[in-house]
Amino acid sequence: MSQSDLPLRQQMTDAMVRIRQQLEILSEGPTIGEPSDDRSLIADLEAEYAALKAARAELGPQDR
Repeated sequence: MSQSDLPLRQQMTDAMVRIRQQLEILSEGPTIGEPSDDRSLIADLEAEYAALKAARAELGPQDR
């Protein structure tokens, strides 16, 4: 089943899981090379996560 075949709620949940994974990776910092400043990217991802969470909470029963 492709991602677009899944119910909207599941697609949003999957996207939130992927964002959380990226945030965990970014918060661990680089393992090779110099430290990078990922604060802007982290803030963008956190905003996207919050927006998805809010939108998912607004879904009605027909979107499950």
